[in-house]
Amino acid sequence: MRTLIVQLPLGLPSPSLTYPHAVVDAEPGAQQGAMQWATANLLPTADRQTEVVALVPAGLLSWHPVELPPGLHKQAARLPLALQGLLEDRLLDDPAQLHMALQPDWNHTPRPWVAVCDRGWLSAHLQALEQAGLTVHRIVPELNPSSALPLGAQWQLTALGDTETGWLWMTHPDRGVWGHALQGLGGTSQGLGLAEVDRQSIDIQAEPGVVAWASQWADTPARLMFPGQHWRAAVAADWDLAQFEFKANSRSRQIKIWQRAASTFWHDAAWRPVRWGVWALLAGQLIGFNAWAWKTRADWQAQQQSWAQVLRETFPKTQVVVDAPLQMAKEVERLRQASGQLHAGDLESMLGSLGQALPAGVTAPGQWTYQPGQLRLQNFKPGLAQQQALQTALAARGYRWRADGEAWLMTLAPSVQAKP
Repeated sequence: MRTLIVQLPLGLPSPSLTYPHAVVDAEPGAQQGAMQWATANLLPTADRQTEVVALVPAGLLSWHPVELPPGLHKQAARLPLALQGLLEDRLLDDPAQLHMALQPDWNHTPRPWVAVCDRGWLSAHLQALEQAGLTVHRIVPELNPSSALPLGAQWQLTALGDTETGWLWMTHPDRGVWGHALQGLGGTSQGLGLAEVDRQSIDIQAEPGVVAWASQWADTPARLMFPGQHWRAAVAADWDLAQFEFKANSRSRQIKIWQRAASTFWHDAAWRPVRWGVWALLAGQLIGFNAWAWKTRADWQAQQQSWAQVLRETFPKTQVVVDAPLQMAKEVERLRQASGQLHAGDLESMLGSLGQALPAGVTAPGQWTYQPGQLRLQNFKPGLAQQQALQTALAARGYRWRADGEAWLMTLAPSVQAKP
């Protein structure tokens, strides 16, 4: 699965405004495509297997921790107004003109982070991308407070751009995300809140244009990263700013989430043991089903051969065996008829059983119609209690008793019909 990352520019959309973008391929070992710039109508097209992610620059987001009232997660419609009320005193602009988004799993976090940006600016860029034929499936921040840090690190410093126009961005799980222009920093960390911080707890990464400056400023080698390389970490995070009024295309977004999860499961090396386990389980099930089917078929064939052998031994004149139980039943029926024995479906047997089953005081009907194994009684109207008693008595003798229109029908039970 491919991901098209489009960073939203600082200004409002215009025909000449260019969008930094890059393509990330989910194939194993694939590298992120080089960062490129294009106007909205010249951005790469996205097929059904491509997720489009809008990246909000770090400089256009402010971060605020909040304490939400208990039970608010059950009243999602009240969340926007609640956030506006909680952040009204911390924001310089009118909260009604700002877009606010909560961090993932905010309902399980005591003090969740809220990302805030200009609503009009964000809406204008999303509409521009939509007009260019790109449906945005996710909106993610360029940097966020919950970024994954290397083992032992508590601070993440990211130097972007060049020494003249670049910025140094600081990320901390408890302090949020904030930045400073490189030209105003000089050679010390004064004013950044890092003077008393152990340098061993700081992880610093920098783009090529500022890696030398960052290494000298931090007095430790900075990790070199290519331009836009930190975008991949931003997309890999669970953040999605498409909330509240921007929660459009939810079905399409959910499909892309499933596709991304499936792609991660299929290609990520961390899931390789699970994939092997799934394949082993499926292979075991397939082998087990085939073994069970083979055993069942072998048992059935052995049973068929046993019945055929019994049929040939009992009736040696049988030349061809097609259905041994049925053929044996017919042969037994012929012997019974030749010997003059009564069958349960004969008229004498059925009348005798009916006479014995009739409750006291009930007279047998004078009009009836007989077919082999079936006796229809006309003008017979027993009471409800007598019907139940008659049905019980006949069932004990191997017959079924039921109403058939205005008549009553006496037939052999299926178990008796199956007997020779």
